[in-house]
Amino acid sequence: MAEVNADHYEDTVKKSPSDQFHLRPDQLEHLPDSEAGDPNADSIDHDERRSTRLVNTSFDATELKKPLVECGCGECSSSVDPLADESHSFRDVNSAKGVCPEPRAMTVKRASKAYVVYQKASLNAPDRTSELERTKNIHGRLIGGDIVVRDRMQNPTLIFLSLRVSPIQRNNGSRRWTHPLTLDSRIAEGWENAYATLRYQLEGFEYEFAWVTATTSSAQTPHRHTVIYVDDPDDDVTIDMARSVVHSFVNNTQGAEHSFHPVEADQSDAGMIFHEIPTAEKGMQSHPPDANDVWFAAPSVPMYYVANQMEHWKLKNIFRFDSDIDADSCAVGGAAIAWASQNNWVGSSNGFPM
Repeated sequence: MAEVNADHYEDTVKKSPSDQFHLRPDQLEHLPDSEAGDPNADSIDHDERRSTRLVNTSFDATELKKPLVECGCGECSSSVDPLADESHSFRDVNSAKGVCPEPRAMTVKRASKAYVVYQKASLNAPDRTSELERTKNIHGRLIGGDIVVRDRMQNPTLIFLSLRVSPIQRNNGSRRWTHPLTLDSRIAEGWENAYATLRYQLEGFEYEFAWVTATTSSAQTPHRHTVIYVDDPDDDVTIDMARSVVHSFVNNTQGAEHSFHPVEADQSDAGMIFHEIPTAEKGMQSHPPDANDVWFAAPSVPMYYVANQMEHWKLKNIFRFDSDIDADSCAVGGAAIAWASQNNWVGSSNGFPM
């Protein structure tokens, strides 16, 4: 049982010092490998991967954000290139979107640079909310929601799912990178099948859930982590229930394979069950405590891990003078893919307090 009452939700969400928690190395070892569907890291051709366009040619590029659309006809002037002038803001960006007869989506490499340029403009604009600010807000709501939902339940059991797709498409012995927004759509559509199975498996139980889509560090592959809270007084939730949900996703999602979705009891797999929910460690306060300080219950390990996977956290480090993150890094590429996506990358059930 969590340490705070659900009545304190508003304060939990708005003030919870979530940066004062951490996960021990041994706690991280008990979470699933999100890279399981990616090629071996040593065999990845990153130049080829970065040269892949965000979407395939059948996708209407004009549906993307203006800074991610470039000339495809080869006849437009450089003035419609979103990266021709890095001093402008998102609002006055020149783009091939409304000018070029054959606009096309940027490659991952160029989209990553556009992401850095325009996010820097947002961070410096007093009239705009940056993706980093939004991420901080959502992070607090996920952490607060985790605490509140567990507090509401008599005996919560936690199910943790990690759903993945392969970024490689094989055809007649050849391999090529799948467009990242195609992978994102496969994840989103596959979750609908998994959710239908989840509802069936948990019929008669009270439950809530929240999920985050993130990208792998090795190949920027979108995948989805879902944390499910079940009021389970008699510990009736089993690993078989989690396995059914994962198998539903794999069986109905192109690019998902059973080989990287194992689900076994007491293993760090694509589906995990926690009858005893581990919580993150409380760290040291950054200042001496005073009468106005409020201590909150610790978030669950799975939710704290998931909340820290949100893509736009990368903005905390991109503009630091001592940062080794640049526009060609996998970290920035993953954030650019999230920025380009037309799908939500964070979501929850209606009863999860977001």
